[in-house]
Amino acid sequence: MRLIILAAGKSSRIFKDIGKHKCLINVNNQTLLSKIINDALYNKIKKISVVVGYRASILKNYIQKHHKKIKIINNKQYYNTDMLHSAILGLKGINDDVIISYSDIFYDKKILKRIIKKKSKDMAIPIKTDWLKVWKMREKKIKADAETLEFNKQNYLLSIGGKILNKYPKGQYMGLIFIPKNLIKNFLLTYKNNKIKKMQMSNYLNLLLKSNFKIKVMKLKNYWYEFDDIEDFNNFKFR
Repeated sequence: MRLIILAAGKSSRIFKDIGKHKCLINVNNQTLLSKIINDALYNKIKKISVVVGYRASILKNYIQKHHKKIKIINNKQYYNTDMLHSAILGLKGINDDVIISYSDIFYDKKILKRIIKKKSKDMAIPIKTDWLKVWKMREKKIKADAETLEFNKQNYLLSIGGKILNKYPKGQYMGLIFIPKNLIKNFLLTYKNNKIKKMQMSNYLNLLLKSNFKIKVMKLKNYWYEFDDIEDFNNFKFR
């Protein structure tokens, strides 16, 4: 199993307020990035890559100082690409089952354990079913900030990432994706064949569904929180 952490973005909505990358926010005496790395090691995931981009040298120096044997990948096109491109860079040449993780999220380390234990033959995404509690804590306007997410009775994803109009979805995407090694080639090929320059990850998941990928939904209630802007930072309550 390999973990790929996406940390190439500029964090423009919060950088001006905190003066550093979101993944270097300190929570409970460790940064978000260190927590994700340490949680992976706790779950015996020893192959870890971090994709950097904006002010790459800062993150490189931090990783080299605090963590050993971490592979650093530089997304030199971070300024005109999205997380998807960072994920593609991280996946190239990989022959392992992979978990992709955003770097601006704080989550229960048991989530990684659940993904490893589940080890789906299909792609899989954990979703938070009690997500309304998190949005209440974050003081977010649900229809403006949350996204649609539909799945069938067999817990396979049907669609994701749309604007909520009326009915609230039964879960929210958590910024974690499991890809079995036998599907990495097709994951990369779909990206290449569609000549994608920039695309949100949820939109790419929809594209994969249209390309006959099966994506399993893992329904969870484990602790999870996202840092998007300074309000999220101020409203965060650790438990």
